[in-house]
Amino acid sequence: MARRKDDPREQAAKGYPRRRKKQTDAEIAAAVASAEQPVAAKDDPFALPAFFSIAPKHWAAAIKMWAELSDVLRASGRRRPGYRGALARYCALFQKYVEALDQLRRDLPKGGVSVKVTKGDGNTVYRTHPSVDFMSKVGVELRLLEHEFGFTPRSDSDLIRVESFNAGQGRLPLGGQAPGQSAPADDAGGESPDPADLMSATDSVPPGTHIQ
Repeated sequence: MARRKDDPREQAAKGYPRRRKKQTDAEIAAAVASAEQPVAAKDDPFALPAFFSIAPKHWAAAIKMWAELSDVLRASGRRRPGYRGALARYCALFQKYVEALDQLRRDLPKGGVSVKVTKGDGNTVYRTHPSVDFMSKVGVELRLLEHEFGFTPRSDSDLIRVESFNAGQGRLPLGGQAPGQSAPADDAGGESPDPADLMSATDSVPPGTHIQ
């Protein structure tokens, strides 16, 4: 006797549906690849990736997030062409998170996270809605990217401290010379001073150490 197929919601509630995962991964990869293509408009290095503009209605949440975060990066002085791929990934993941949340609301209009499904043997069980697991996984990557970009108060403060120290040494965050500053003077040996040594020089003497 052939086994009766499970209820579709039962299949979905078993975890991250394989087809959905493949489609999601493919869309995110396409968004990143599109963002990393050479930008035609040199005066706007953060123009919207072509992948998003092909279907603006579908990617509405990602497009809105791209515009908002581009302005955040510009205001903080961190908007660089090399960051386009990572930002596109963040925006695409955010879009998928919003879609999963909307699906959860539609399937459970009264709230909650469990759905009632009928198994192949006819018994009824409650399973956690698949969107919950999906949002949890996507949320982890979103938080990691937020930390990298400085989109949270704490990570922004950490980046500001590093950037301030670099500026004090006449260096930009990614190397180079800060505007209006001259290169550090060479020491007697002809080598540039080591920033780590400058920081260590301010350390206090360890307890119990006798200075000769």
